[in-house]
Amino acid sequence: MKTFGCCFLKAVLSLIYFLPEFGSWDIHTLLDGTTFITSGVCMSLLSQSFHAHYKNTNAVGSVYLMSLNQTIPTVTRLEIISQSEDFKVETFRPHGISVWPDYLSGQHLIYVVNHPLKEANRVEKFRFDPAQQSLYHLKTYTSSKLRLVYDVQALGEDSFYATNILYEQKVRFFMVLELFSLMPWSSVVLYREDIGFKEVLTGLTSVTGIVMSKCGNFIYVVMSLSCEIRVYSHQKDDSLILQQSYPLFTHPDNAVIDPVSGDLFIGSHPIAYQFLNHIDNPGRHKAASQVLHVRLMEGNITTVTELLYDDGDLISGSTAAVVYSKKLLVGSAFDKLVICDVSVPI
Repeated sequence: MKTFGCCFLKAVLSLIYFLPEFGSWDIHTLLDGTTFITSGVCMSLLSQSFHAHYKNTNAVGSVYLMSLNQTIPTVTRLEIISQSEDFKVETFRPHGISVWPDYLSGQHLIYVVNHPLKEANRVEKFRFDPAQQSLYHLKTYTSSKLRLVYDVQALGEDSFYATNILYEQKVRFFMVLELFSLMPWSSVVLYREDIGFKEVLTGLTSVTGIVMSKCGNFIYVVMSLSCEIRVYSHQKDDSLILQQSYPLFTHPDNAVIDPVSGDLFIGSHPIAYQFLNHIDNPGRHKAASQVLHVRLMEGNITTVTELLYDDGDLISGSTAAVVYSKKLLVGSAFDKLVICDVSVPI
């Protein structure tokens, strides 16, 4: 792995902090620079001290909008409108996000993983209204095949992949045991209107992020505790065939596609125990952050470069990142959102 993290930090021209209410876990950036960010995740896997911190900070689940085309981007919290009994804004706990764009109207479809407390994990579908800066809730997807869901990848107007990081979803003791025993019980689930829910990948460990290549021919699956990313060939029937396994020597969280070049950017946790302490009590413990730039050729990974390394003072617990128009945007589990102007070659 090539690294130049320190050089990158010295090359930052300016640095801006944005403060979503409770983290900025996942990011999706479109070709025009429009960027959607989730904030306010809360899962049953997390500890009592975390839930106390969440309550004490008055955190709420939100989706934010940013345009990376702006000279000084601003963050807008999107209003969420719902008339469905299946979805309640007050119990919305968003995690992974994926966008199926409609560049003609600007009314993109937004898929978001939701962890409502004391309810089953699910995927929500919204329509973005650019004029009103709002998200209109369209549909809730639930299934026994959606276990402890982490991320989602849109495939169309009513289809997606979702990752299950764990099989166990109710008893925290068994969740933790499964996670740290590296049990091969993680999976990737496909939803299509014509077939419903179907497992397309099983026997994985600690699957977190999933993202589709710019051309749509490849699917990248991130496996955090096993420190790797896998490349799958995306078949016409949405089945997946393993093409490449690539070690990352760090704990990757989410991958984001560069909408221009098609490269990947990955938010990672270089020191695992620090991140575990951080998610146990975000107000007390910091965690190192890392951003990787993954270059691709014909779908396969060719090189990985460390763009950013920070001991947790700049940003704690990085989870996602993207570079657009010489700006690096870095999201975090429960900390701030950071944007940097970049003056080194990317």
